[in-house]
Amino acid sequence: MTWRLRPVDAVDLGRLARLHAQCFPDDRWDAQALAELLAMRGASGRLLEEIGQAPPLGLILDLVAAEHAEILTLGVAPSARRQGIARMLLDDFFGRARSAGAHTVGLEAAADNLAARRLYEACGFAETGRRTGYYRRAGATVDAVVFRRALLG
Repeated sequence: MTWRLRPVDAVDLGRLARLHAQCFPDDRWDAQALAELLAMRGASGRLLEEIGQAPPLGLILDLVAAEHAEILTLGVAPSARRQGIARMLLDDFFGRARSAGAHTVGLEAAADNLAARRLYEACGFAETGRRTGYYRRAGATVDAVVFRRALLG
């Protein structure tokens, strides 16, 4: 299997919306929402795909504003998880953010998304706060855990 990491393009938005829905069925973003995020100053995205295959396996949308960078969303297709794709997307982002002058990076993850929380902690993120009831799911709410980490050298 040969993977390719490349910038997100406008023609990718429909495919990315489908991938986002697979990754986050309770909080899916449609193509228009993804386009609006990518239109923000400092926003960019990458997708990881298997060469010769249509659906992307992973995506990251991010924002770099001065010395701070933010991960807006990071997702890996359920069938492709635990293969290092999320780490590859994160490592690429850390390099791009450092090159753009960022010194710190932040993100939010649902408190009940234990796999994501473990990944972020393993990648050097520390919990710095919570947003109570941030995510809505089938009549219930879930806190968002706020994470930060420094971008060194």
